[in-house]
Amino acid sequence: MTGESKQAVYSSSDVATLLQIKESTLRKYCLLLMDEGYEFMSNGLGHRAYTDTDLITLRKLIELKNEASMTLKQATQAVMAWKKGNSVSDSVIDTDRYNPLLAEFSLFREQQENFNKELLKQLQKQQDYIDNRLEQRDQVLMQSLKESLEARKEIAAARQKKWWQFWK
Repeated sequence: MTGESKQAVYSSSDVATLLQIKESTLRKYCLLLMDEGYEFMSNGLGHRAYTDTDLITLRKLIELKNEASMTLKQATQAVMAWKKGNSVSDSVIDTDRYNPLLAEFSLFREQQENFNKELLKQLQKQQDYIDNRLEQRDQVLMQSLKESLEARKEIAAARQKKWWQFWK
């Protein structure tokens, strides 16, 4: 060997089987990547041959399309950014698409914060009312207990008096 490492070369049908996609889907993905500047090996008749690097690139495309909920165009651009070493998020985020959603979310968040503040005020009022009522109940209960104790003392004192001392 002369310092060059050998790479396996796969046919379209092999790659489609490995990626669990149809050959027509593979062709579509390859054309999209080629539109973005990706180069595949091909012979003079235009038949593509795929290397391990191509397989990794195609797997990344499928992964982004399926798991990151990107459009095929966004996933293709993200893969090309990834291949160039750029951040995927920098190249694919379509802010115009998300601006209305962000505005709607911001409004919803503001409404939710106002609702939460009002709810906290109401809960505080309710807690103050409960505390006040408990305080009043405790005072009435203590007053009743004191009166009851005084009445018992008077009854006990009255029973201890002799019958002739009762009129004194």
